[in-house]
Amino acid sequence: MATQQDPIIHDIKQTADTLLGKGRWLSLHQVQFQDPSGTQRDWEVCRRIKPDSTNATTTTNADTDTGITNDNSFPVDGMDTPSSANSANKATHVVLVTQYRPALAAYSLEFPSGLIDAGEVPQQAALRELKEETGFSTDFGHSIQVINVGVPVAYEPGLTGSCSRVALVEVVMDEDELLGPNSPLRKANPEDDEWSLQVIVLPLQGLYNSLLELQEKVGGPSKLVLDSRLYAWAFGREFGYS
Repeated sequence: MATQQDPIIHDIKQTADTLLGKGRWLSLHQVQFQDPSGTQRDWEVCRRIKPDSTNATTTTNADTDTGITNDNSFPVDGMDTPSSANSANKATHVVLVTQYRPALAAYSLEFPSGLIDAGEVPQQAALRELKEETGFSTDFGHSIQVINVGVPVAYEPGLTGSCSRVALVEVVMDEDELLGPNSPLRKANPEDDEWSLQVIVLPLQGLYNSLLELQEKVGGPSKLVLDSRLYAWAFGREFGYS
C-alpha cells in the first residue's frame, strides 16, 4: 500500500527583522530570509507585544521587537478551551462564546479562549479563562476536569507567529442545571474589553447544522462569523472525519 512521504523540512534562517510599526498590543515587522534555491525573500509579519517577558510558556524571542527567530520553538500566547458539558457519562453539549471582533467588523462564534498570563501554565490559563468567560469553575463547586492539553498550534501562520494550545475541558452537570435559570453560565465575569461576550450552549448532536442555522438566524456571515477552528471541528464531526 502506498504511503505518504515525510515532508522535506529545510533549515531556513531569517537574516533580518525590521520593525515597521508598533501599537499597544501588536507590532508589524518585515523579515528577510533565503529560500533553499538561494533566492532572497521577505515577508510582513504581525507579532504580539507582551508586557511581561516572564511568561513561562515563551521559549523563543519571536515576540520581541527586533529578535530574529532561528530555533525550533515557538511562543505560546493563548489557550483555546473547547468545553463539553457531560450528563450521565456522555458528552451532550458544547459551550461556546460570541464576541464582537473589530478586525471583522462583525461578531465571531468561537471556543472560550484567551491569552496566557505571566507565570501561568496552560492548564491554569484554560481554567481561568473558562471561569471568566462561562462561569464554570471548581471554585463554585463544579465538577471540572482538563482532559487533554495539545501541542502548540498556529493561529494564522501566513500573518503571525502567534501560537496557542488547545485544552479540552469536561464539565459534568445535569442538563437542567446547565440550561436552567440558575445556570453558572449566567455568572460569567468577562474582562472589560470582553464587553460583548455572550455564552452560547449548543447540543453536540447536529452541531454543524446548528452553527449554520444560528448564523442565518442573526443575519448571516456578515453579522456572525464562525471561527475556523470551531467550524473545522464541527465539519469533521458531521461528515465523519473526527
